[in-house]
Amino acid sequence: AFMTLEIPVAFFAGIIALIFWIIISCVTKQIRSKKILISLFILYMTVVVSITIFPIIIDSDLMPINDSSIILVPFSTITNLLENATLWTIVLQIIGNIIMTIPYGIFIPFMVKKKRWYNYLVYTLIFPLAIELTQLIICVSTNSFYRTVDIDDVILNSIGIIIGYGIYKILPKFVKEYFGNNRTAEKL
Repeated sequence: AFMTLEIPVAFFAGIIALIFWIIISCVTKQIRSKKILISLFILYMTVVVSITIFPIIIDSDLMPINDSSIILVPFSTITNLLENATLWTIVLQIIGNIIMTIPYGIFIPFMVKKKRWYNYLVYTLIFPLAIELTQLIICVSTNSFYRTVDIDDVILNSIGIIIGYGIYKILPKFVKEYFGNNRTAEKL
């Protein structure tokens, strides 16, 4: 049986999550900066899920697991792309994986309560691993490896998060204070 859950499903779920957040934030009387920050984060996560998870293809005959379905050797995909792929594919796969997670690296310092380097490290590793693990679970549960689960994606996503954190560090002080968690000063 062939079935596909398309990208609009992710956008619909994101809109529902955003509506719930707006209702909850109004009922609980959240400060405006937190409403804006969480709303933007929900929109960002909707886009990430749309890119990394959807479409979900359910077809056991489409693409069964094989040697190239799960890649655990660091830098093997990056090396292969740089040696064999077109410039567009390199940009899409390598640069795209980095750019996709830059906003996450900017959002996290605003949302983490205890601003310690190890908290950022945990969030930097959890997000890309969660994406790849979700892809793996979906592929295994649908018996359709239409996506590759790749350690290089985790590496590239982590680089994007680190770049995002660097951008956060150079944001003007008034932006950090406005969106900052409990208006506390940074301790990093």
